[in-house]
Amino acid sequence: MVVEDSEFHHGYEGHRGRQMKREVSPIIGIVGILLALTIVQVLYWRGLIWEPPRPTVGGGGPGGGGEASVTPSGLAEVSVTTVAGGPAPGYRDGPSAEARFDGPAAVAVGPRGDIYVADSRNHCVRVVGRSGQVAILAGAAGEPGYADGTGLEARFFAPAGIAVAWDGSLLVADTGNHRIRRVTLEGRVSTYAGAETPVDDLGRPVGGYGDGPSARAEFRYPVGLAVDEDQAVYVADAGNGCVRVISAGGEVSTLPISGEEELGTPTELALGPGEEIWVVDTSTGGVWAGPREGPLKRLGEEVDGLAAPSGIAVLRRGSEEAGVYIADAGNHCLWQIRKEGLLLIAGQDDGYDGGWEDGPGYAARFSTPAGLASGGADELYVADFGNNCLRRVTLRGSGEEAD
Repeated sequence: MVVEDSEFHHGYEGHRGRQMKREVSPIIGIVGILLALTIVQVLYWRGLIWEPPRPTVGGGGPGGGGEASVTPSGLAEVSVTTVAGGPAPGYRDGPSAEARFDGPAAVAVGPRGDIYVADSRNHCVRVVGRSGQVAILAGAAGEPGYADGTGLEARFFAPAGIAVAWDGSLLVADTGNHRIRRVTLEGRVSTYAGAETPVDDLGRPVGGYGDGPSARAEFRYPVGLAVDEDQAVYVADAGNGCVRVISAGGEVSTLPISGEEELGTPTELALGPGEEIWVVDTSTGGVWAGPREGPLKRLGEEVDGLAAPSGIAVLRRGSEEAGVYIADAGNHCLWQIRKEGLLLIAGQDDGYDGGWEDGPGYAARFSTPAGLASGGADELYVADFGNNCLRRVTLRGSGEEAD
């Protein structure tokens, strides 16, 4: 599918000094709507023309500190388990071991301990209850579309981002529909932000770019979401290469960028306790950070070696930041950002091959891990996209605080 771009004139003439007409890259054009699945188009690009640099900081085996000449692996004190699903794609509700997902792209943990999953290729939102039962919350499995409504009446198109809102409801990046949706815990779906945009020759919306009131604002393949204490919603607008903010009053704006570099394909973001925001840029392998009002600045040598970062989470202990963690879809592993560089906490950075294995960090295997969410001071949840399952990572003091 070829995505045709168009001009958008909604009053925001800056957008970092660029013209409002934004050309779609050849890779996005080739892969089209698969950008909605968080990282597929980036991995396609990576596999064809780019071999990632090798990180020089890592675990290096059971309990050991790695060397640059040794393939790094995760840490012995980290534990990885599968919460629900398994490598075979499909759709099935029920007990977690029997449940099936198809391309889970994002995960969020609710205040009562329920876990919510954007099940992208099933075009629906799923919930894993505290009892381990998996159920559909909204959307109809295998039936993409766009419709508000309750439960199975609602329709999504490749949802790839999810966050818990201030009132306990969910905000979902309905990526293929270029909108942000709201889902109550009873499964009632409404449109929170995003307008109708032009369609391509196959009748699928192509998205757009425009700030302003939420009902008239336009997005292009929004993915990652985060919500702050003031009810502002931050959006990784992957197709537009920027971070958008939806204020509590419903106004959409674009965060500024520091310097001459540009965001490539931001796919997930996270908020820290110090009023900062962290953003992963999947197509360039970069990580950006800055105050929540901007400007964002790209990090330097401390994140060298990431192949296709697709998820990011900030763990907290009380009001303090306990660490910033990255899901690297290209290297099939999880990292912590530290002052001296990247620390490999789970998975094996052994090239392009992923796998599925529970166990300690050095033995665990992932396949294209995508979304990442904090489950508390020492827990992460991973939407293991390529393995069609949800994983839990227990850190048990695996690393020092990241600065």
